Amino acid sequence: MKFTILSHAGLCVEHNGVRIVSDPWLIGSCYWRSWWNFPEPPAALIENLQPDYIYLTHLHWDHFHGASLKKLFAPTTRILVPKVPTRRMLRDLEWLGFCNVTELPHGSQMRLSEDFTLHSYQFGLGVDSAMMLSGGRYTLFNCNDCKYFGLPLKQITNRFPKIDFVLRSHTSASAIPYCIEGYEATFPHLRTQQDYVREFSRFALSVGARYAIPFASNHCFLHKETFHFNHTAVLAEDIRSDYERLAAQVNHQSECVVMAPGSSWSDAEGFQIVPFNYAHRDEYIQGLLARHATKLVQQYEKETQALADFASFRTYFEGFLRAIPWPVRKWLRSRIVFRTRDAQGEHNWLVDMAASKVEVLVGRGDDCVTIETPPQVLNDCTKIWMFSVWTPSKRLKIYLPSTDDLKTVTTLFTLLDFYELEMLPVGKNLTWRSLSIRLRRWREVVEAGRLFLKHVVLRRPFEIASLYASPVRVQTDWK
Repeated sequence: MKFTILSHAGLCVEHNGVRIVSDPWLIGSCYWRSWWNFPEPPAALIENLQPDYIYLTHLHWDHFHGASLKKLFAPTTRILVPKVPTRRMLRDLEWLGFCNVTELPHGSQMRLSEDFTLHSYQFGLGVDSAMMLSGGRYTLFNCNDCKYFGLPLKQITNRFPKIDFVLRSHTSASAIPYCIEGYEATFPHLRTQQDYVREFSRFALSVGARYAIPFASNHCFLHKETFHFNHTAVLAEDIRSDYERLAAQVNHQSECVVMAPGSSWSDAEGFQIVPFNYAHRDEYIQGLLARHATKLVQQYEKETQALADFASFRTYFEGFLRAIPWPVRKWLRSRIVFRTRDAQGEHNWLVDMAASKVEVLVGRGDDCVTIETPPQVLNDCTKIWMFSVWTPSKRLKIYLPSTDDLKTVTTLFTLLDFYELEMLPVGKNLTWRSLSIRLRRWREVVEAGRLFLKHVVLRRPFEIASLYASPVRVQTDWK
């Protein structure tokens, strides 16, 4: 077996003459020019990839990157996706021109070649998934953005008691808390950088991995609206010392290996690491700014010319409100203002859940939760249903009248995800497709019940890192 890091979340694995590539965001940017690969993959690395299979873990653009897929791969390439309730991935792939797509149910396996097997596992409220690849004597667990724990994680570790490589994300892809104005003062301890380091280490050690690879977080921000978020990132190199300390504490033979694009491992040659100095991040990012200046300027001009479309906004949110059960809307009693600015001035548009109405405000509505976003971004989100990728982009600013209003924002984001992932209206969950998919994932329901009882009913403190137990046995034989 051989695997090569291609990019942020791009991975190429080869065994017995078969090549599979996962989540190939390999060129350009994503999220309205907000995210860029850091470091960028060398051109030679992505030329003539010609995989036999492509596995796409989920819909977010840093994993499902339409430009990379369309430009670099043939329409007949066999694409594998998790079978989830929404058919959005299937529709988007068809729109991109791909005609050979296979859905993999949760927990299923697919034989790629002799002695080379892929297992697909889903997790979370959305459509996220991970792949387990086994070939020869080796097993590679590409978690990507999945945050498995409890019974869903045991389902995997019981099936694969020996995991050689685990790859997992390690930095924030959320708008909360970083997009909240003044979050440093109001939410200083909400999901800190050290939390992400600790969670990565605890998870990798809990599955007993021989090698832990920080992965799917190798991006930076170049857009002028999001550039300041670069300081919030957890670099791959930031994890190594914490990981080694924790592994020594539990006497576990495991290593954290930082692999920049182009780095590889094979059973014949071991690790082949491409050097990259993460300490020089600022200088590298400045180089990226210069290299992509023309594209960024074009994006700024495009956004300046965009006019906010209230008709599309109203159509989207009226459908959204109808999809939410009436008792839930009345219970939430939420009033959210979307603020955007274009050449015609400032616009403040109200979404009133309790009254089930969408309207233009004369004033600013400063007594409400307010979310500010550029008109082009807002238009895209409402016209082609892209709110599910809006929050990772960090192309928004959140204003809270009080800290208690944070729940309003998190609830809104969750409901928008439910709506776009075809979990609202509620009746969509009662189709045979949805029920059969959920039934295979019953372990998540059990874990959700446990968390609710422990942390909502019993009000015990919650820390994500505590979900991962230390290894109960010491693994020393990796032959």
